[in-house]
Order: sequence, then C-alpha cells, then structure tokens
Amino acid sequence: MAPGTWATHSSQRSLTSTRRTTACNECKQQKLRCDLKEREHEDITVCSRCQRLGLECKLEFGFQRSSKRGRATSSLEQEVRELRRRVAQYESNASAVLLSTGPSPRGSEAFVQLPAGTFDTPQQQPTDQSSTPAAVAHGSIEGVGAPGVTTRPVIDHDHTCSTPLVVAPQPRKLAGIELSVADIEELFQLYFSYYHPFLPFLKPEKSPHAFYESSELLFWSVIAAAAHRTQSLPCLLPRLAEDMMELLWTTIRSIPYSLHVIQSLVIICAWPFPTSSSTTDPTYTLAGTMVHLAFQMGLHCASSAEDFTKGRLNLSADQRREWVATWQACNIVAHSVSVGCGLPATVQLHDQTLPKPVPWDSALWSHLRIEQYRQRVSLTLAPNAMVSRAHSLDRGRLAAYRLLNLAYLDLEQEIIAVAPSSRTRIYLSAARIHLHSFYLLDDPCVDGYMDRIGTLYQSAYDFVAQSLAIDQEGEASLHHWPFFCYQMFVSASCVILRVLKNGHFDAAVDVNSGKALLNSAILALRKISVANNDLPARLSDVIAFLYSQRGIRGVPGDPPHSLRPRVLNRLSMSVVYDSLWEWREHFRVNRSTEANTAAELTVPVGGDQVNIDFEQLGLADAFTFEWPDINLDIPL
Repeated sequence: MAPGTWATHSSQRSLTSTRRTTACNECKQQKLRCDLKEREHEDITVCSRCQRLGLECKLEFGFQRSSKRGRATSSLEQEVRELRRRVAQYESNASAVLLSTGPSPRGSEAFVQLPAGTFDTPQQQPTDQSSTPAAVAHGSIEGVGAPGVTTRPVIDHDHTCSTPLVVAPQPRKLAGIELSVADIEELFQLYFSYYHPFLPFLKPEKSPHAFYESSELLFWSVIAAAAHRTQSLPCLLPRLAEDMMELLWTTIRSIPYSLHVIQSLVIICAWPFPTSSSTTDPTYTLAGTMVHLAFQMGLHCASSAEDFTKGRLNLSADQRREWVATWQACNIVAHSVSVGCGLPATVQLHDQTLPKPVPWDSALWSHLRIEQYRQRVSLTLAPNAMVSRAHSLDRGRLAAYRLLNLAYLDLEQEIIAVAPSSRTRIYLSAARIHLHSFYLLDDPCVDGYMDRIGTLYQSAYDFVAQSLAIDQEGEASLHHWPFFCYQMFVSASCVILRVLKNGHFDAAVDVNSGKALLNSAILALRKISVANNDLPARLSDVIAFLYSQRGIRGVPGDPPHSLRPRVLNRLSMSVVYDSLWEWREHFRVNRSTEANTAAELTVPVGGDQVNIDFEQLGLADAFTFEWPDINLDIPL
C-alpha cells in the first residue's frame, strides 16, 4: 500500500474514533448524530436531542449499545417476578374463600383478584398442546408413541372445582355504561327481593362481584332484570338494551358454553327488554337457543354430564344441585314462552322421573310439574285445533277434555300440598286457562258448549281477580311479573272481553262485575308496562278500544258464533291473535272507505270522544302488535 494511502486511512480512523468518543449514550443507542462536542464551546453539557426529549445526557467511553428485545424481556421478567411475589403474599394472607360455581368461562386462564393497588394478571396453566394433548400427558391413552399414529385426540382438561378468593368490590363497566359499587349492590338486592322468587335458581348468598367473575353476561343479565323497575337509575334499561344484546350474541358465538350462559338466557327470556312489536321480540328464538345449548353441555343429565365432555367433570353436590335447578328453570321458561307466543314448544319434557321435592327446590319442582301438564294439554289438543271448522269437535276431543280436567284436579291437589304459595296458585290458574281456552275452538252447535264457555269465563275471571288481589297484597307485584305471566294475563283479559261483547251470555254471567274487572285488567296492563308504547301498554289500548266499539251483539237464543276465533293455529293464544286481527280489520275497512283522506273515527264513550287516525293505524302488518307511536287513551 502506498504511503499516502496509509496516511489517509489512518486519519479516517482517527476522525471516526473521535466522533465515537464524543457522542452521548442516548445518541449512540439510537445511532444518531450527537452535537455534544459542537456545543462545548457554549459551556452546554447536554446535546440538543437529549435536551429536547428530556433525556439524561451522559458520555461514557466504555458504553455499548444493547438490544431492544433484550431490554424488553428483562423488564417483563422483572414484572412477572414482582407479580408472583404479590400473588404469593396475597394468598398467604387470605382467610376467606368462596366455592366456585363451576368451570371458568375462560378455561385456560385462572384469574386471581388482588387487593387495591395490585394488578389482575391471568396465570396460564402449564400446557403443551403443540406437542402432546393434555389427556396424553396424563397417561390416559396408551401406545400413542407407536409408529403410524398420526391423529391424536384433543381432550379437555379435567373440570375440577376451584376455590377463588373473595372478590373485592369495584365499579363495573359495559361499553359506555359504568355502575358504581353502591348501584350494583342496590340492583342485585332488588333482583333477589322481587324477581328471584319467580325463578329461584340462582344463589342469593353469592356476591355481585363473584357473579361478575363467573360470567360477565350473567352479571349484566341480573342488572338488566332489576333495571326494569329501579327508581334511582331510570335511564339504565334503555341504555343496556343494545350493549346487552351485543354481549349476548358475542357470548353465544363463543364455544364452548358454560352453565352461566344458560342462566343468563333464563333471566333474559323471563324479563326481556321492552319492545313495541312481537316481530322484533327475540324471546322465543332465545328460548330455543337456550334449550339447545343446555342439551349440548349435558345439563339435562347432571348425574352423567361426563358423557358430553372430553374430560372428567367433577361436580360437587352443591354444583350438581345448581345444574338441576338451572335445567328446571330452563324448561319452565322455554315452555312458558312457547305457550305465551302460541307456538310449538321448543323442548319436549320427556323426563318422567323427576326427583321428589325437597325444601330447597319445591318452588321450581312444582312450577315444572305445572309446565309438564301444560305441555300435555298442547300435545293432546293442538292437532284437533288444526282440523276444519266443520269437524273441529268429536268424541275423542270431549274425552280428552274430561281426562285433562281430572288430571288438573290431581295436579292441583299435589302441588298445593308441596308449595302452597300465591305464585304457585297463579301458575295453576294459568294452566287451567290454557286448557279451557281450547273450548273457543269448538263448534257452538254441539251440546255442552255453553257450559264449557261458562267454565272458560270463570277461569279467566278468577285468574285476573286473583292476580289483582296478589298485587294489592304486595306478595307478587305486577311490576315484577315475568314475561310468561303477563302473556297469560293478556289471554284472560281477551277471553273476558270476547264473552262480554256477546249478548248471548248476558244471562249467564254478571256483566257489571265483568266490566269492572276488565277495566281493572286494562289498568293492570298499563302498570305492567315498563316503557312508553311497549307491548303491555299497547295491548291495553287495543282491549279498551275493542270494548268501546258498538259491535254486533248476539241475540239470546241464537248460537254464539261470534265467539269462534278466525285464528285457529295459535293454540290457547288464538283468542289474543284473533282480537288483534279484529282490531286491524276494523281500521282496514274504514281506510278503504276513506281512501283519499286521512279519516278520523269518533268513538262515543261516556260523553268523551277520541280521534284516531286511520291512515296511520291501518298500516300495521298482519299478526303483529306494531303500529305508530300514538296514545289511545280510551276509558271504559
């Protein structure tokens, strides 16, 4: 190499060495140019970059750059060690535990609630699914290492009962809704005081925040049910509607399912969000989904639930009891909703070996027995309800009436001896109306028709009167009635309306007391309403409007053909849907006669006149409860 070339390379190394020694540590780490050397003549000991970013500007001649990944790993390791130390300290100091209600909804993570000031960190259980399934690691499959074995089963971990520590109360948030600890405690107390007695399948001794740790959906389902009548948070229910349904469908799409999902659906179907149209009400759909999910996880076979899992399912006696109670509540709600909607049952109750009632489940057991009877009525009489009108009554149908009435008397005697509560008597009255409502589908010319209609009217009258009496006593307020009780109340009110509108029965019933009771029923439906223009409020307006009309009244001595509903395929609820059909047909006729103008109907009731817009009300679709938001305040 030429002497000149060697001198040039030496000078370059010298300059490079000088630049390296004059760059601060932060600039060296980022491989950036440092102007610390240039600012020395200004008596400034900080480079412009460190001064701008607020960094510590140090000059160390032995400084070496470090990898970002290495620094991040070191920081995480330090954080993990600190968290483990805190968890160990917390576990050693904890003195109270709560029994777990079942497997965690997130099976691979065990959450530990730490005291204030610590972190909630999921601890991953040691698994190696990439190499060997869990069951293989436990030695449950022999010979898996044999040559040629390419497919191995993926078996879940054993479902054992864990004992999480007491969960510290804290505010909870769903989307843009946040509830304080005091609000949560108040709503849970409201639910277990007024709603829980209708379906006592949850554990009242469990804390609200333990419910949240078990299942977020179950927690907010209880909150939504209690929000129907809360006075302190009047805007909570409409705010919950959208976010709750989004959380619900997200949970349903997540597989596998847990017991808490079924419990959430039971509550949502029993106390659904208010709606103004039956076509937008998903309760019947959710009830069917609830039953299918319960079957899929083996809820109907609590004693043999391992047949539906991939691993051992170790249920304690308390957990097995919770499974049985949830399955009973699931069946009660599913069949009650189907009866109230006038649609086929979403589940067949084939279990004829129900356990004997014990003190902790006598209410659920008796309610389930009543629902089994109602299903028997539907299965027996529904096929006959779909035959032609000319042959709707035969000897087999009359014999079925006699047998079902005898079965009801036996059931009533059995249930009252076990659970003689006011709620149980309401359920029994609802079962009696369900049976007697099929009398409306009979041919009026057949002997005994008048007696059967009189029996139906008396059953409906007793149900409404009994409901109003219990509401006044405060034992089962109409404010907190579940969905299926309200539906039967509407059915009974429509039966009373139909009989009172037919003059053929004036001599057989007390018309004045019937009018007074119907007026009370309309007011009660408005009391059941939880939102403006929801179904109970609108149905009360429909019943009031139909009774206020001067419809054709039968003449005593003539067959009461006007009692026969046009709608025949909605089972015991045919009378309700037929009343709605009559209401809509009335406005269609008036709209056709006033095709070019927005006709107004003047209804004379007690000297008052109510103006109703045909143009709006005539737009309702068939067999829905939907119509524009207007107020039909029509007194009787």
